[in-house]
Amino acid sequence: MSKKKKIVLSVLSVVIVAAVTAAAIVFAGYKKEYTLKEKNSLSMGSIVTIKLYGDDAFKKLDVVKGLIDNLDKEISRKIDSSAVSSLNKNGEVKSATVSDILLKCRKISEMSGGAFDLTVGRLSSLWDFDDDVKKVPSEAEIKKELSTVDYEKIAINGANVAIGKGQTLDLGSVGKGAACDAAKAYLQKSGVKGAVVSVGGSILAFGKRNKIGDKWRIAVRHPREENAYIGVINLSEGFVSTSGDYEKYFEKDGKRYHHILDANTGYPADSGLSSVTVVCDSGTLSDALSTACFILGEEKSKALLDEYSAAAIFIDKDLNVSTYGEIDFEKTA
Repeated sequence: MSKKKKIVLSVLSVVIVAAVTAAAIVFAGYKKEYTLKEKNSLSMGSIVTIKLYGDDAFKKLDVVKGLIDNLDKEISRKIDSSAVSSLNKNGEVKSATVSDILLKCRKISEMSGGAFDLTVGRLSSLWDFDDDVKKVPSEAEIKKELSTVDYEKIAINGANVAIGKGQTLDLGSVGKGAACDAAKAYLQKSGVKGAVVSVGGSILAFGKRNKIGDKWRIAVRHPREENAYIGVINLSEGFVSTSGDYEKYFEKDGKRYHHILDANTGYPADSGLSSVTVVCDSGTLSDALSTACFILGEEKSKALLDEYSAAAIFIDKDLNVSTYGEIDFEKTA
């Protein structure tokens, strides 16, 4: 079997698991339900689940999926024809989409003291958590690539974006949330009664799923038990994003190395947390904030969350759970 086929089969094998964990939607009661149509697929290197409510929802499933795929083609650094790949190769590009994402995330980079930085592309490639061969880069290698990381070198003028010499942009920490934003923009004018769109660890809860307006119930994955969740968020509408050390990782000499890199050190973040879930009114920001808060740790995250009127669930390495901000969360495990 080819390496490509092995990767595809490996991804498909976790569809059922993801449906009941990181992207699980737990429904309470079935009173006067709207018609539900559902689609499961792959995009952005993740499992995508689209649930649309309403009599004509079936016709719109492919539209939502197409929006997500098109965004991936625009912002993925791993697709040669994307705007981000062009930016990384040429140092500049014209893309309103890339510009919008960078503008939204700039303040998070500032407030995190640079710990969250979208110019970590060369560091991401160095660690390469998608490679079958796992290794810890040398200190010299990390120091070399770390020298290219600096969000302040990003220049934005309207839709025109430029980066510094030798820099590489990586929007992996915000792309799935941005996909949820794109889905909402379409759904608002589509006539769909309600929807849940899940792209990896980012979720959009939109509208109503039934005529009496029961809240959406969104499960938060248990960071150490693959087929379990640790609690449920009750949410009227909004975006939920989770960043955790269980998503992509390997263990070496008893230490867990995960894919969420601290841009100040070049190493996987070590803030004492296993996962952070953020609820916010923007998909892009919820995704960026969950990453930034994971890197910073609970106490240092509070100013960031206040700035964006966001709420969070923190789970530390001992599985202690705490919340911050206005959030309706039921711990179940």
